[in-house]
Amino acid sequence: MEDLYQKLLESSLRFVSFRPRSEKEIQHFLQKKLQKRKIADQDVVDRVVVRLRELGYADDAKFVVWWVDQRKSHKPKGARLIAQELKAKGVEVKDLHLDEVDLARKALTKKLPLWHKLPKLEQKKKIYGFLGRRGFDTETIHRVIDEVVYGEVK
Repeated sequence: MEDLYQKLLESSLRFVSFRPRSEKEIQHFLQKKLQKRKIADQDVVDRVVVRLRELGYADDAKFVVWWVDQRKSHKPKGARLIAQELKAKGVEVKDLHLDEVDLARKALTKKLPLWHKLPKLEQKKKIYGFLGRRGFDTETIHRVIDEVVYGEVK
């Protein structure tokens, strides 16, 4: 039993060494490890998660900060989609305070040069679809379209 705990703890430490993880991700990882060995022992999983929490590796608040930062810098997404991704990772977030207009502009930086020769209506459709799939709300999308396509800053 103690041997199993030690092996799972070592595996978990390796798992969290790549990037921050939510508690749900860690639990899911540990349960998959136990399923491979055909063992059903939730107590060991709970003990490992508690130990990782004590060591500071299983911290949902830190995970949320890291996840939002990644989504803002690498592949900008809207608050709605980020919250949905976090929920899938087992973290419930009430309100993300993001400058969505700025994120939407940043998300468009690579796409706008591809669409600049299209008629304005076609540009609007492309921008609306692209930003909608990235999780931005309609108000933000309309503001960015007005800025980018028509040059109207609000």
